[in-house]
Amino acid sequence: MSLRAEIHDALDEVTPPAPHLELRVTGLLDQVQDKKVLLPRGGRARWTRRFRGVVALVAAALVVVLIGGLMMEGRLLRDMNAPPQTISQAELSRLETRPLQFPAVKPGEACPVSPLTDTSAYGSEPLVFGTGPVYATPLGILFTRTNWGAWTILALQVEPTKASGLILIRARDLPTSALVVFTPYPFGGVLQPGDGIPTGRVIGSQVVQGETVQLYPELVIDTSRPYELTRKGDWPIYTSFIGYPKAATGCLGFQVDGVGTDGTAFTELLVLSA
Repeated sequence: MSLRAEIHDALDEVTPPAPHLELRVTGLLDQVQDKKVLLPRGGRARWTRRFRGVVALVAAALVVVLIGGLMMEGRLLRDMNAPPQTISQAELSRLETRPLQFPAVKPGEACPVSPLTDTSAYGSEPLVFGTGPVYATPLGILFTRTNWGAWTILALQVEPTKASGLILIRARDLPTSALVVFTPYPFGGVLQPGDGIPTGRVIGSQVVQGETVQLYPELVIDTSRPYELTRKGDWPIYTSFIGYPKAATGCLGFQVDGVGTDGTAFTELLVLSA
């Protein structure tokens, strides 16, 4: 792939676009690739070639700097222009009245992890946990640890033909009943479509990777706001950070409450092992 093609690929990923930076980058690239630049006649051909080499290196470095500036500007503008995540408090309150139904798991017992389901036909995740309409991708590698506890990414896949509106998630470490908390993804970032929305009464804060983050006891998925680049036919995935204290065992239960597309309420339990 040519440098010009790579630049345009980078520009395509920026939302909103920054046309003035594109002109600066591609214009500089045209100057570097122009064979008529710095070609004086006479006996200084060797010096000219050396000088052209230096100019090409400097220009290439400037291209890299400008591309970096382009991406940073695009992300900044995207965050600044991102609409606030607002949800229906009445709809949320109805979901919060659903009683918690976490199973009893004694310390030392095997974690009753949810069964696997093949959803490879509907996205990039071949196997997910649960029976639907909400599924969990594997928790994977631990993201980071603090003096308080552990942090990792929770990614939930929703079958759009069977769930609509808001979906509420509450979680516990099953053997210890320790509360699993939610924070925005990424830490300190602006919520975007496709991000889970931490909600409920703030129960504290922690410093994670240099960012002071507030801890919430609940997470809401707004199915009307999937990730904007979700491919047609794929089931959207919603992401959030979760944290659990050092005393937790890592056998985590997630109660999922929502309403189906047919108007029928559903409650689902997902159990994951961290």
